[in-house]
Amino acid sequence: MQEALRWLPADPGAVVGEDGPAATEGPVHPLPGGAPARVLVADDNADMREYLTRLLRSAGHEVHTVADGRAALDAARAQTPDLVVSDVMMPRLDGLQLVAALRADPRTAGTPVLLLSARAGQEASIEGLEAGADDYLVKPFPAAELLARVRANVELARLRNHHARWRTALVDSLQEAFFVCDEDGAVVEINAAFTDVLGYGTEGLPYPPVQPWWPDQEAEPDAHRQVAAAFSRLVGQSRGTYTVPVTHRDGHRIWISAAFNQVDDPDSGRRMIVGTFRDVTAEHYAVQRETALAGLGMRLSRADDLADALHGVLDELRKLWRAAGVLTAVFGDLPTPDVTGTDPAARWATLPAKRRQALLALRDTPLLTPVATRRHGAGIAVEHPHGTMALWIDLGEKRPFTEQDQTLLALLAGHIGQGLHRVHQIDQQRETALALQRAILGPAQLPAGFAVRYAPAAVPLKVGGDWYDTVELPDGRIGIVVGDCVGHGLRAATVMGQLRSACRALLLQDPSPARTLAALDRFAALLPGASCATVFCGVLDPVTGLMRYSSAGHPPAIVVGADGTPQLLQHGRSRPLAVRAGEERPEAEATVPPRATLMLYTDGLVERRRQPITVGIARATDAIQQGHHAPVEVLATEIMDRLTPDGGYHDDVALLLYRHPGPLELEFPAESTRLAEVRTALRGWLDRCGLAPAHAYNILVAAGEACANAIEHGHRDNPGGRIRLRAAATANNLRLSVTDSGHWREREQPPDPHRGRGLVLMRALMDSISVTPGATGTTVDMQARITA
Repeated sequence: MQEALRWLPADPGAVVGEDGPAATEGPVHPLPGGAPARVLVADDNADMREYLTRLLRSAGHEVHTVADGRAALDAARAQTPDLVVSDVMMPRLDGLQLVAALRADPRTAGTPVLLLSARAGQEASIEGLEAGADDYLVKPFPAAELLARVRANVELARLRNHHARWRTALVDSLQEAFFVCDEDGAVVEINAAFTDVLGYGTEGLPYPPVQPWWPDQEAEPDAHRQVAAAFSRLVGQSRGTYTVPVTHRDGHRIWISAAFNQVDDPDSGRRMIVGTFRDVTAEHYAVQRETALAGLGMRLSRADDLADALHGVLDELRKLWRAAGVLTAVFGDLPTPDVTGTDPAARWATLPAKRRQALLALRDTPLLTPVATRRHGAGIAVEHPHGTMALWIDLGEKRPFTEQDQTLLALLAGHIGQGLHRVHQIDQQRETALALQRAILGPAQLPAGFAVRYAPAAVPLKVGGDWYDTVELPDGRIGIVVGDCVGHGLRAATVMGQLRSACRALLLQDPSPARTLAALDRFAALLPGASCATVFCGVLDPVTGLMRYSSAGHPPAIVVGADGTPQLLQHGRSRPLAVRAGEERPEAEATVPPRATLMLYTDGLVERRRQPITVGIARATDAIQQGHHAPVEVLATEIMDRLTPDGGYHDDVALLLYRHPGPLELEFPAESTRLAEVRTALRGWLDRCGLAPAHAYNILVAAGEACANAIEHGHRDNPGGRIRLRAAATANNLRLSVTDSGHWREREQPPDPHRGRGLVLMRALMDSISVTPGATGTTVDMQARITA
């Protein structure tokens, strides 16, 4: 009864916590550690709360009271007490439910709980202890016993939690962010560094997936996918690392690099995930900047011209930001801006009005100042060689362009402007060099039957020390020259131009290959840089195929017959130019057979590192044999493609091909009196092709019919027109075409039984024939296979 009376305040007007009569007898002993205990009291009886408060405060404890279990749970989660003293019977959440909730929360699982109940007996006590309570006291109780139990539970809890507090202090001292997840991936423990990096603190624990720092799935789908993939590894693998983008509590983007390991809780046996991470935002953007600059630099360095450079830049920007498209508009002297985009069909007139307005607005902004929208992308103005260039990156819907993106865009835009100006400067130098090359390399118009190719080793100026030349001599013969100066680039090109001009003049003066090279010897001895140049010089009769030649240290010419038989022209060889100048040079003679192919070349075509030059010559011979049935222009391209090494040629290459005889090209008035001379010219050409008489006769008849039809049908109502005949032969095929400049019309007179059989006759004599009418005339194309 005395204990129960103590529940009532001594003074009805007294306020809890004020000095009053002592609740206990004897001295109050301090708790271990010297700090007072924080006690949370939960009881729906106001008198009991007041009594417990007076009693516990009299013992030196800090007391906080609540009226029900739900309020007690919230208060314990907000600030963990040293002890919870709770009544069993309470509204909303009773004492047993409160104990269960406290034990389920990692933040309060170790907090001791003392239950008070009016239910006496062993069963009630066991029920409370089984629920997770640390102690159980039956009302009414002696004040001294309550205080003793409070003291004992607090002391035990402090001793028990000493290691836990030490562990917490160690974890909080870590410079890297620390976290613990349960087996479902919910974050249940963090340290101070975690809060410093992400902005989320312990007040929000636990953080179930999807955690609030995940990027928004709609606004940033790519970033969200990266975090989702990392989370799958976190809960599915025993250990691992990942680097992902996350969102700080204040909304800005950061990148973290995390490492994790799965462990088993020694108390509960549950699988837990322990991990650390650090902020690598600065490192990520530094790598991104370096990678982007390297990619842009590579594309700009490989560009052939300004347009190629700009297309490469736009492609790099599209890949960097995973953009829907990238577009530029150059505002220069033209009335309409020049538009270039990742969409090849982009034109200023077809752009949406809003996009045109945005590009016009960008043009007027200060250079290298990014302008970003909240959802659609960003743009910037860049100095272009032809004016101001407005660049727009279209990121599509709901894609933010962050502050880091804008900084990166400004940095890249500066490099883009500088790079485009460098490419433009090199472009101008290249145009100058190409004009020089075209002027000094060889003739722009080649005689019939010739094809040439040139590939310099020096880039990007595309000039070198190799050259080719054909010189039409007064007697109808053709001088052919291929030469190779030492080195490549502009210096070799200047020497090459002088040697080529000198050789051409000497051939016109004396059409002897040996005497020409001997005279060129003396010239080269006086020309710095010309020593040891190699030259092949020949004089070809296009009618007979006879060629006289001399070689100054040059690789041998190759002749491949119509049947594929190869021949190397290895006679008439001697030293390179300016080596023992003044000595005579030898000269040799060879005949290019009908429909055979002659190839002159420089050593860059056949020389390879760590291979004998004979291997390269054999490879070139095989290339001619494989394509000797093709027209000479096609064959020249095939040879260059077949022999080009990986990475391109390391030395200048000059290639000259001749197919004997060259194509026959005739143009004559549309008059029947001219047919006889046409047949004579065609007969002579067919003889030079080495055709059998019967085969040549069939072609002559078919060609005569085609020419007669062109005169009669194409120019009956248009006298004075012209007709063109062209005939060309390969190793196993002959092609002949007749083109008029009139319009064919059907005859109005009744059909003559002895006329109108020209096409039938042509189809019978040739293997294939086609008639193609056009606005400027009609072409009859005929082909015939050539058999041995």
